[in-house]
Amino acid sequence: AWRRRGYPDTRISWRDLAGGVMKSGGGVLCISVLQLVVGLGLLIIYEAYKKEFFRAKGSQGDDGAGTVITSTNTPMDIIFFLSISNNIFAFFGLAGVINSQKELVTSFFCYNVVQIIFSFHLFVDVAVDTTIKFPRESGVSSSYETAAAVFVFFNFMLSIGATVFAVQAVSEMKEKTREEYNKLSTVLDDVLPA
Repeated sequence: AWRRRGYPDTRISWRDLAGGVMKSGGGVLCISVLQLVVGLGLLIIYEAYKKEFFRAKGSQGDDGAGTVITSTNTPMDIIFFLSISNNIFAFFGLAGVINSQKELVTSFFCYNVVQIIFSFHLFVDVAVDTTIKFPRESGVSSSYETAAAVFVFFNFMLSIGATVFAVQAVSEMKEKTREEYNKLSTVLDDVLPA
């Protein structure tokens, strides 16, 4: 009916949406949001661990009076910094796709390439630490370490997906920029006299 009246057909079908109006940019958006969730989960696990760690450390006195805590470091401090970097670069991915900034998407890609290796090694380390049965000096349950290992593994899997989608998104942005430049060049050729 629309075409008979001379109007262009502007309807979008489900096939267009599934086939990729957003293409890989949608994948980057989804993975960025999931990485934000994983980063916040790691932060919650770390803060719960830290609270329990210092509670147990403060009550380990020889005379029953408690001990003075002279350091604020915990064995899982790396999880805190992983959470921070995860959330920063997840925002880079979100902002890069929303604003079509290939530099931000490229930094998101670079972070996730490094994150693949780092998360895998951290996952193996934390997973092995949970299986070692030695008297813990902190008295903190290993369930925090197990939960952190699960979230780090999720982060590893998301980084693999993010790397694939980010590479595709950057190439699509380059192609889109090239197409817009060609359109602008054609318009200028038509407007300017020869």
